[in-house]
Formats: sequence, C-alpha cells, structure tokens
Amino acid sequence: MSLNGVMRKYLKKTKRPLSGYRIYKQKVKIKKKAYLAVFLFFMAAIYHLLERFNIVDFDINFTMTERFLAFLAAILLVVPLIHIHLRTGYKVLLTHDAIVMQNLFKQYRLMFIADITKAKLSKKNVLSVRGKRHKFKIKMPNYEDNLNVVKDILNYEGHFKQKKKPYKLFFEVEGVEIQELTPSIDPTTRRLLESFLDDYKHVTPGFIDDVILFNSIIEKVRFIEERHAIFYLSHIDLKADYPENTSFDAQKTDPAVVIFQDVSHVEIFSLGKENHDTDVQLLGTSIATLRKISKTATIIETNFKKLDDRISTDMIILQSSKKQRIRFVFKEIIVGFNEFKGRSWFEKK
Repeated sequence: MSLNGVMRKYLKKTKRPLSGYRIYKQKVKIKKKAYLAVFLFFMAAIYHLLERFNIVDFDINFTMTERFLAFLAAILLVVPLIHIHLRTGYKVLLTHDAIVMQNLFKQYRLMFIADITKAKLSKKNVLSVRGKRHKFKIKMPNYEDNLNVVKDILNYEGHFKQKKKPYKLFFEVEGVEIQELTPSIDPTTRRLLESFLDDYKHVTPGFIDDVILFNSIIEKVRFIEERHAIFYLSHIDLKADYPENTSFDAQKTDPAVVIFQDVSHVEIFSLGKENHDTDVQLLGTSIATLRKISKTATIIETNFKKLDDRISTDMIILQSSKKQRIRFVFKEIIVGFNEFKGRSWFEKK
C-alpha cells in the first residue's frame, strides 16, 4: 500500500493519527555510470527521431533501427533504472509503536512492534523480522547509523535473548532517542515478576484499573511463601489503556497468570446455589482457605478497591452450581500472559 494508505490503516487500527515518526533512507550511493548510461540512451533516442523524420541530415553512414534502439534500451536504460530503483527504495519508517517497510515495488507494509513474533540478526548485520502477517529483511549497514535504534527497540522488547524492559521513544530533529524506563518496584514484586518471565512473554505489575477478571475459569491456585496467591486463569481481559495493549480496544488474552502479592484478611463465604443467595456460610479466614477453590471454578464478578497502601478484592466464583464470595486484601497485582486473542466480549464488533 502507499504511505497514505499506511497512515489510514494506522489511524483505523489505533484510533489516532500517525505522528512522531522518522523515515530512514538507504545511504548507498548511486553510481555515476548509471546516470551516464541513461543520458547516452536518451541521446541515441533523440538521434533516432531526428534521423527518422529527416529533421537533421547527419553525414554519418549509420542508420539506427528500432530493434537496435530497443537493444540499447535494455542495456542503457532498464539496467541503470533498476540500479537506481534499488538504491532509492526500501525506506524504513519508524513510529512509537510500529515499523513500516517499503518493498521492491515501493509499497509499504505496516507491522506493529507488539505483533513481532521473531527477530534475528545475521553475522552480516541483516535483520529478519517476522510478524503475525508479514515478514521482511533490513540490511542494517545500508541505513543511517546502521538503524541501531531498531535493534535497541527489539532488545527492549525481549528479542535477541534479552529480558523485556520498559522504554520510551523520543523523536527529535537530530534522530530518535530511546530511554529506558526504570519505575520504582518493590523488591518482592520484582522477585515475583522475574520468576514468571520464562513462562510468559508479558509480565507486568500494577495497572489494576485496566485488569478485568470476568467469566474466567480458574485452572489452578497455588501459593508462594504462603502469602502470595497465584491464580492460573483461562484468560483475562485488559482494557485499552493497559501498557501491553496497543490495539486501543480492550483485549482478551490467552491463558494467563495473576499474582496477588502479600495476601491478607481473607474471607470466603458460601452463598448457596446459583441465583439463590441464601444459607450464607463463612468457610474460612486464612490464606490456606483459598485452597478450597476447586479447579474449573468460574469467576463471574470481580471488584477491586484501592485503600491507603493496599487493594481489596471482592470476587464471586461459581463452582458447579454453588456460588462463593471471596474477599481479601493484597499489596500488588502482577499479570502474565503470552498473546492477545482478540477483542473483549464487551467491545462492539
């Protein structure tokens, strides 16, 4: 698609116009012989036209036929133009959250950074990038500063065997700068986060306002140090403002993990059968009571409330035909998942 088409697609996907971008052109030089060859062809073409229509009588015993002119076009025009085309194409456009690559036919392909599934850098510094729909190669030495900023971005995104780290891009007149974001994270939170990095592509603490636990099946509940509750869920929903969500619509994830750090003040009530909130019974008030949550229980409602330095949870789950209310307080939430599976149920189709 054209560059305008890319901008329209970006606007449709993100609900905001494309701004803050930089275009990288190949820095390779075009050989002077290419321009000279094109000049010689046009001189030969002018000679042919003047001779054919008897505009000028050249005192030369040579007649240029159309066949010979076509032969010259193949050598002096087509080959040099291909050479020029290859060295003026393959532009790379970089935005805050996407890479746009121009192909041989000077059409553009848009790939969001979050959609990159694999990136590989060869010994000759050729970058191969694969996304959900497209793939392309970039000869890094052919571009300004070897396109090092793209390599840095992929490093921060967790490719090239690096751990994923938060970052921010700044588009300046002189170029693009990348800055690592180092939020203050509690040592316990960091330790819990790092323990799940090998199992999940995205592991992020906080952003409780953007996490939705609804109609999720609890596959397993376990504990770390008898104070951190780990819920393995069939999926979660993350709102548009969640940092890993670049689609600007709430998204449903694949199987996910939710870590509740430093759980306390646990209360679990039995609410009786579905649609009948009778026979309310207190089942327990310790974190160990959470072990009574059976596999395949479904979360049908969750509410979070921020306190001074903690967060309270009020969760309704359905086990077989019986409902339970789970209340507890925790310090921090950590969410882990691998990929998004599409728009959430409450988004308009």
